[in-house]
Amino acid sequence: IGRFGVGVTLGAISQCQRFELYSKEKGGDWLYTYIDINEISSNPPAMESIPEPRPKHVPEQYEHLVGEESGTLVIWSKYDRQPCSAEELIEETKIWMGRTYRKFIWNDLNIEINGQEVFAIDPLYVTTQKTKFSNDPPAYEYEPFELEWPIPFEDRWSNGPDKSVMKIRMSLLPEALRPHRGVGGSKETRERCIDRNEGISILRNDREVFYDHIPYWKPAFDWPDRWWGCEISFTAGLDKCFKVRNIKKGAVPVTELKEAINSLIVPTIKTARETVSDFWTKVEQEKKEKERAELQDDGLFTGHEEAEKIAKETPTDKSEIDIHKDLSQESKKIVEELKKNESAEQKAKWAIKFASQPFTIIDKSWKGPHFFDIEHLGGSDVITYNSRHAFIEELYSIINTLENDSDGEVEMALKMKNLIDLLIISYSKAEAKFDSSTEWTAENFLEELKINWGHSLNSYIKTWKKTE
Repeated sequence: IGRFGVGVTLGAISQCQRFELYSKEKGGDWLYTYIDINEISSNPPAMESIPEPRPKHVPEQYEHLVGEESGTLVIWSKYDRQPCSAEELIEETKIWMGRTYRKFIWNDLNIEINGQEVFAIDPLYVTTQKTKFSNDPPAYEYEPFELEWPIPFEDRWSNGPDKSVMKIRMSLLPEALRPHRGVGGSKETRERCIDRNEGISILRNDREVFYDHIPYWKPAFDWPDRWWGCEISFTAGLDKCFKVRNIKKGAVPVTELKEAINSLIVPTIKTARETVSDFWTKVEQEKKEKERAELQDDGLFTGHEEAEKIAKETPTDKSEIDIHKDLSQESKKIVEELKKNESAEQKAKWAIKFASQPFTIIDKSWKGPHFFDIEHLGGSDVITYNSRHAFIEELYSIINTLENDSDGEVEMALKMKNLIDLLIISYSKAEAKFDSSTEWTAENFLEELKINWGHSLNSYIKTWKKTE
C-alpha cells in the first residue's frame, strides 16, 4: 500500500518531534535510525539528514511487541500535536483503524491499542466478521458496479494495461438496525458508528484513504443517507484520477470521474432512500393501527387521536377562560352529557381521558347551525363536531373518498383530517386565552382572537411537521 516512500517520515513529524525506527528481516540483525526535530532546528544543526540505519537491538521493555525473527517497531516521543484527551484519542483511533484497515483485519491482520483488539468497521455493514457486533444481520448488498477508467500515461507500467477497473459496492442496512424513524441517535446506532455513516468510502489498494461527503456531490447528503453505504475501490494506477496526495490521505475523484460514478450510483441512492422511507411509513402506520385497535377495545376511540397527540406534545400557555373551574368535576359533568348511555365504568374512563389531555375531539350529531362546539373544563377542552352540518358531511365525504381511492391516497386523507383538527384545536386554544373578567370592544376582541388563533396554529403545525 506504499508508493511514495515518505509515509513513515511525514506521518511521524506531523505529530511528534522525535521518532525512532527499529527493523529486522529474517536472518538479519536489528537496525535502527531516527529523526529528531530539535536536532534539525538547532544552530548549527546537529542533524542534516536521516542517519544510515545501524545495528541496535530493540529496547528490552518493547521486546514483547515485536517478533523474534523479524519485525518493525516505531516509537514516537516528544508528542506535541494531541488534539483532544488521551481517552478520546484512543477511542477515535480504534474507530479510524477499524474502518481504514478493515480489509486487512478480515485477512487476519491483528491490531491492538493498549492491549485491546481493534475490531473491523464496515461502512457497508455487509461483513460482520471480526466486527464488534458479529451477530448482527448483514446489510443487503446491491449488484456491484465495475467502472473501467484510463490510467494516466505517466503511471502506466512498461507493457502494462492502459486501463484500470474500479469496483463500486452499495448496500442498504438491515431493517433491524433502522426499526423506526428517529433511531439515528440511539445508543445502538452510535455503538455501531451508524450515526457517522454519511459519506462515501474510497479505498486505495484495499486501504481506506477517504471517508466523507464528496465536495459538490449530487444529490446532497442528508441524515437518511446513513442507512445506505457506498464503497469505491481502486488501485494505485488511478492515484492521479483520485487526486491522491503523497501522504496517501484523502481522495476525491476528478470531475469527469465524479460524474461517471455519480451517474452509476444515484439511481441506487434514490431506491435506498425510498425503501427506508416506505418501511418507516409502514411501521408508523402499523403502530397507529395498533394504538387505534387498543383504543377501540377500550371503547375510547375517537378517530382524532393523532391531532390530540400533537396538541399534547406542543408546549402552550395555560388557559385563562376556565381558570376558576375544577377539571375533575367538569370532566365528569361533560361525560354525563356526551356519554350518558354508557356504563359507569366506561364513563369513568372517558372522564380520565378528558382530564388527561389538553384536547379531545369527538363526533356527535345535533340540529343547529354550529358545526362544532367547545367545552372548556379547567385546563382541558372537549371539542364536538356536528356530523349533521354540511361542512362536516362534505369533509368526511372527501376523506372517505380519498381513503378508498385505489391510487393509495390514504396518507393524504389522514393529513387533511389532521390539518382540520389542528385548525379547530387552535381556535379552541385561542378562545381559552381570554380572561372572562376582561371587557373588550368588538374590534379589539376579534383582532386578539385572530392573533391568538394564528400563534396557536403555528405552534401545532411545527410539532406536526416534526412528527411527519
